[in-house]
Amino acid sequence: MSRKKDVQIQIEISSEEQWEEALSGPGLLVIEVYQRWCGPCKAVQNIFRKLRSEYGDDLLRLAVGEASSLLELSSLKGKCQPVFLFYSGGTLVSIVRGVNGPLLQKTMLELVDQEKKKQELGSKYVPEVHELFLEDNHQARKKPPTTQNADIEIGDHGTYHVVIIKPDAVVGGQVEGIIQKALDAGFSIVAEEERVLDEEQIHAFYKEKAKEPAFVKAMSSGPVHALILSKGDEVGEGESHSLTAIIDPEHAELIQPKKRSKVVQDVDLGMSESSTEVASRQLAYFFPTFDFSLEMHAGSNARIEKTLALIRPSLLREKKDEILKTIHDSGFQIAMQREVTLTEDQAKEFYKEHEGTDFFPCLINHMTSGPVLALALTRDDAIQHWRGLLGPKVLDEAKERFPESLRAQFAIDNVTINQIHGSSNLEEAQRDLNRFFPTEHTLAVIKPDSTQEHKDTIMNQIKEAGFSISQVKETKLTREMAEEFYKDHKGKDFFNNLVDYMSQGPSIMMILSKENAIAEWREMMGPADPEQAMQVKPDSLRAQFAKSILENAVHGSSNVQHAMDNIKFIFGDIPS
Repeated sequence: MSRKKDVQIQIEISSEEQWEEALSGPGLLVIEVYQRWCGPCKAVQNIFRKLRSEYGDDLLRLAVGEASSLLELSSLKGKCQPVFLFYSGGTLVSIVRGVNGPLLQKTMLELVDQEKKKQELGSKYVPEVHELFLEDNHQARKKPPTTQNADIEIGDHGTYHVVIIKPDAVVGGQVEGIIQKALDAGFSIVAEEERVLDEEQIHAFYKEKAKEPAFVKAMSSGPVHALILSKGDEVGEGESHSLTAIIDPEHAELIQPKKRSKVVQDVDLGMSESSTEVASRQLAYFFPTFDFSLEMHAGSNARIEKTLALIRPSLLREKKDEILKTIHDSGFQIAMQREVTLTEDQAKEFYKEHEGTDFFPCLINHMTSGPVLALALTRDDAIQHWRGLLGPKVLDEAKERFPESLRAQFAIDNVTINQIHGSSNLEEAQRDLNRFFPTEHTLAVIKPDSTQEHKDTIMNQIKEAGFSISQVKETKLTREMAEEFYKDHKGKDFFNNLVDYMSQGPSIMMILSKENAIAEWREMMGPADPEQAMQVKPDSLRAQFAKSILENAVHGSSNVQHAMDNIKFIFGDIPS
């Protein structure tokens, strides 16, 4: 299924200063409170984007905050569904729990209308809403846990359902429609994920149905879209439609781990063993960090984060290996790294907040004097931990007061600029990472012989390497299509044999997305010659599965333009 590139419409609040600044701004402030193990909810983006476009920043501002990162949100830590807080003039005036689309939109429209009146009447405005207190509201809603239910039951968080939307429906663009039906029926989207199932997983998850080759082929033909739906306490049995009534079994499967009524069994998965066990396996596969235990959710404030580190030119030239070892010894994993030489304009843009300072010309001169090494670092609370290791920005202060800091330890003689940069907060880290490691899209092809023999293994390795498969289809190229696809090789001795090979049977075509996707996919494929691949890259796909230079298992785009052309040729125009 094609997806539009996300445009940031919600600011991230991750510090007390940002919290105070957000509350002091104009208009209605809507803060989505999320948990570190699932992230902000995708299902509300269309509502937010539409209303934000209509009303602008003066009337409506949108933000997100992780529950364990701010003292003000601590009472919401561990909740298994998002909570939306509405602030006017720094006062909490409304709360919506869970992703109830109609209720969320209705609340926003009513409160924006109040903001309009406030701006029009000025001092004559009389508030029509009363202040709420988050802690009191939280305590009032607590209920003892129940144990008799047809689904997963967790304390005061209501009932949970797992819905698996099938590949045909995903590729056919029906995910948003199914989600909207669930929202309209009073369900909340707790988490969602898109994955590709291999045959082994299909047999484990679907048992009886997996005995049908057509079913296995259909379920492995592309990504499935998994949802965890919640029916909160405020939605009574008489107020919500049955999921079985709104979800077409042709498009999706409804997993219910405990007791099931006869009508639910009609869309069951044909499991012969404990459905609780199977549902647990599905949850572990689609949502490996989702745990229904409140103790796990609430017990730790640690968050696995990613931040940007920059090793500046002088240090990179003189002590690259030493600084990389120190980073590793400090508990960081280097998720990505890239050497790049910045132009003057790029350096000025990156450090524009320092423009006008005395040291700005010196900083720009140094940052363009040679390549810098950009690192994407990950660990728990990576941003603050990295900032703490760096020490003060001013070198003299770092050397005098914090001699053990990295900036003091790795200072370069006769260079007045500190040699290591780190992002200051979550929003800046994401912006910096996107600058140095932008998400790329590339076309990946599993060639005909490997499609039949190794498709599942190759797709598993793709997922394990961190690629997102945004579109996938199995298709047999005609000879004319193969000639066009490989037109750059026309006139070469092997061209006709290549065209014959690529048109002999179906291939798996995929759009892969990831930071540095083009280079990383080519690295994962390995050299075109399998003998060379086995020598220099024995873990590569071609070393494992290629038969010859011609029948070399997989194909990948060679550069950005090539990727764009290939994707358009196979999938047509894809929204960016």
